Amino acid sequence: MPITTVPDHAAVAVPAIERAAARWHDELGGAWLGPRFDLGQAGFATRQLHYPGGAKLELLEPIDPEGFAARFLERRGAGLHHVTLKVPDLLAAVDEIRAHGLDVVDVFAEGDVWHEAFLRPSQIGGLIVQIAWQGRSDEEWAELMGVTPEPVRDDGSRLLGPSLSHPDLDAAARVWGVLGARVEHRGDHLDVRWSDAPLSVRVVVGEQARSLGLRFKGAPALPRDPELGAGTIPVF
Repeated sequence: MPITTVPDHAAVAVPAIERAAARWHDELGGAWLGPRFDLGQAGFATRQLHYPGGAKLELLEPIDPEGFAARFLERRGAGLHHVTLKVPDLLAAVDEIRAHGLDVVDVFAEGDVWHEAFLRPSQIGGLIVQIAWQGRSDEEWAELMGVTPEPVRDDGSRLLGPSLSHPDLDAAARVWGVLGARVEHRGDHLDVRWSDAPLSVRVVVGEQARSLGLRFKGAPALPRDPELGAGTIPVF
């Protein structure tokens, strides 16, 4: 049976968060959820934004040349990195996903407040999926860290979520169904949704499985950029 998931955020890997902020904060109107955090042991820095409607975006910057973020930028360049789906029990979710024939890697379930595991882009189609359990809510984390999020801007664009291409929409639909989404076939594309969640995924027919960019309402089409990251796809 499908697992219970809630999409938390999409993530974009960039060479430098401060430079990428020109697109995701200044131009598109995202509001910072908190300051930059350098996670030295994990080899990357992170900072998150939120947009009107509630969707969140994480910017990832490598700080260790041997870390996963640095390897990603070297192989693929700046762009869409992953989507995080939160679950009530990580190990139970991993068992269920594996029972459907999908490979789950880098399982970490030893922490008190964070567990995670990953599905490779080859299984999803151009995108890493992170499965995670979080022992504290975002509000509890903010209070614990003494962080006050920047208010959502009235003139901000609305982040809808990633857009992917895939040569086999039926295969893509099966995978996203296993991952707890409600999948709607719309002729030449799939709408991948979760109840009451602001973040969704769109999968269109394409010759190869790859990420296409992030869908926004109220934003222009912006190209993928080696400094700024993923491109944007306007939705009207």
